[in-house]
Amino acid sequence: MPVHESADGIVVRVRDMGNGSRYLSLLTAARGRIPLLAKGSHSLHSTQSAVSQMYTYGNYEFYRKGSMNILKGGSVIEPFYALSADIDRLNLAAYLCDLTAELTDEGEEAGDMLRLLLNALHAVSRDLRPQELVKGAFELRAAVLSGYAPDLSGCAFCGRAESDLFCLDVMNGALICRECRAARGAVPRPPAGEDLREAEIIALMSPAVLAAFRYCAGAPLERLLSFELHDPEERRQFSRLCELYLLSHIGHGFDSLQFYHNLRAPGASAQRKPT
Repeated sequence: MPVHESADGIVVRVRDMGNGSRYLSLLTAARGRIPLLAKGSHSLHSTQSAVSQMYTYGNYEFYRKGSMNILKGGSVIEPFYALSADIDRLNLAAYLCDLTAELTDEGEEAGDMLRLLLNALHAVSRDLRPQELVKGAFELRAAVLSGYAPDLSGCAFCGRAESDLFCLDVMNGALICRECRAARGAVPRPPAGEDLREAEIIALMSPAVLAAFRYCAGAPLERLLSFELHDPEERRQFSRLCELYLLSHIGHGFDSLQFYHNLRAPGASAQRKPT
């Protein structure tokens, strides 16, 4: 007798198959990613169609048959329909889901990642905050949750907590103040005996961007987006640096991220028109 289960989760990946079925990757709090086979869900007449769409958060009922979890039914809690109203929102949501799927595993607790993703999609879908802030805050907090937290307490050499300009040693997750950077040359290295990554990526950080980094690394998840960067250039720097930090530690990029950037680039308006 198959064991029937249910779980609340959000669809972070969809793969269409033949015969109108789909493979879903469902992110849940208690069990991380759960693979589900949704039989016939690609048909508009299927009772499973509504819960088998990307970005759908709902309650899912399923049972195990052999090595596969079979979707039995479910109910939608939040479909995030507003994402489809704007191509930038939709592309950013696709990237955030790709990141989440990359950084979570089957069978491992993922409550904080689920909350992080839901909060970000809520903000993106309703255009509550600038996309640079949502994207950067998500990337940095995802890095922290995945074990890549940078040490933002002070300079790795002198311990100074405040400076008019810091550098971020991306691969070592360390800060370097202006004075220590000048004293040690253009590309300073951590003290002898500490773990040193082979690659060296040194990025400048303004005081405002560093403050945003510090806030996003440790703020309560429900308050993660309660910060401001009023200068558009500082918002862009924050987003670029969070992206650089996380992707450098993951070791690869994402097609969805490249697509997001391509369609936001100057002169890309022709690509943005609906087909």
